[in-house]
Amino acid sequence: DGTVSAVVGTHTHVQTADDQILPQGTAYLSDAGMTGPHDSVLGREVEPVIKRFLTQMPQKFEVATRNVQLCGVLVDVDENDGKARKIERLRVPWNG
Repeated sequence: DGTVSAVVGTHTHVQTADDQILPQGTAYLSDAGMTGPHDSVLGREVEPVIKRFLTQMPQKFEVATRNVQLCGVLVDVDENDGKARKIERLRVPWNG
């Protein structure tokens, strides 16, 4: 804390709600979330993944296309001292 402006983690899953500015000025968020189809299993259609899990039989995992979202974070950093002033989670639907 205080050595870097921000620490943002991700494991390509669900965005966490623990965004904060630490006491020495580092912005922190455990998981920025996944960018891609939200109604999916890690970006793949749900049904074949469940079928594979239940039957242990090979399945073709097609890329899911419903409810695509961009998840991320904006951090406002003071240009003079490098300390974070604000951190804001983003979750933006895409209707391409």
